[in-house]
Amino acid sequence: MDDPLEITKELIKIDTRNPPGITEEAVEYLQSLFSSYKTKVYRKVSNKPNLVVEISKGKPVLMLTSHLDTVPCEDKLLNPIIVNGKLYGRGACDAKGCVAAICSAALKANPSIGLKLAFTADEEVGGANGLGYVFPIERADYVIIGEPKSIDSIGVMQATVLSLDIIIKGESGHTANHDIKKGAIYKASKFIMEMVEEFSKLRGEYNKFEEFFKSIGMEFEFKGHAVFNPAIIKGGIKRNVIANKCEIKADIRISPWIDVKIVREMLNYSDLDVKVNGILKPYGMLVDDVEIEKDLRLLNLLKSVVAKKFKPKAFCSLGVGDSRYVRKYGTPAFYYGPGGDSTLHSENEYVKIDELYGVAENYKEIIEKADKFLV
Repeated sequence: MDDPLEITKELIKIDTRNPPGITEEAVEYLQSLFSSYKTKVYRKVSNKPNLVVEISKGKPVLMLTSHLDTVPCEDKLLNPIIVNGKLYGRGACDAKGCVAAICSAALKANPSIGLKLAFTADEEVGGANGLGYVFPIERADYVIIGEPKSIDSIGVMQATVLSLDIIIKGESGHTANHDIKKGAIYKASKFIMEMVEEFSKLRGEYNKFEEFFKSIGMEFEFKGHAVFNPAIIKGGIKRNVIANKCEIKADIRISPWIDVKIVREMLNYSDLDVKVNGILKPYGMLVDDVEIEKDLRLLNLLKSVVAKKFKPKAFCSLGVGDSRYVRKYGTPAFYYGPGGDSTLHSENEYVKIDELYGVAENYKEIIEKADKFLV
């Protein structure tokens, strides 16, 4: 069975919601598709296997990869439904449609170089048990990661991410006789409003990136320069007591062209304590240590296929994905996959069926003409 629509339907029916993110059944299904090929299963966690399929041997080696786990949802979303040219269901675009398009292409293609497929676990919770575990064992020279973009967009870079715990301090007292504006929650509300607005104004030197991609014949797209998300807010001990402390767990995303030092300056407030839980540096073309010549080989391959019907777009995402587990080894990796109009993680997640078939055809062409660009 090499129809990407049918494969996507079957994968949606298999419950890989994370947590717990069990991938046993999905891997077994994919092994049945590739029963005539050499397959390997890698487990860092016992019930979360990763599957690697060797399609052909040769040098260099191209890897096509995507993840099997999805975000949580109601049970009804495990029932795939087609409406008006769209396939609905959990994972339809993120990323079981990508997995299906890769499978369809690999089953139909005549590879021109070495080709591996990797279908992995736990991407939705960081990827350390998935591609982060598999890639150091099953290395490749070039990697295309299936993630929902659109048929004309190639994901070339991703944002800096900061995880912060912020504590706003204030004066406590009784509601009846103390100044509310001196309390921590009032101060926190003002702080949040100001930060959301100030981060929305950040720009940096994105023109340099835009000019580079235009110089190689691509449009440059991104959704926002920076965002401050006060994701979790806690404060107060009793209804009639003005809080002396308010805690904010913040998720901050800034594009690669914005210096992280600016964030530190923006958070230089009195009555404010900041704890940095983690910083994920930006990855992608022009912003990490992968050689530009290597990146251009893979990008030109992708561009040449997309350009047959569309104007290729280079896309920078404020999201993050598995490319960091590849690019840290100096290996080029870009995102490409069928889209669903940013419905991933939503209750109405879908993949456009025409893009599902179109991307599968493009993957096949990429596999078959790789020798013209990567050798």
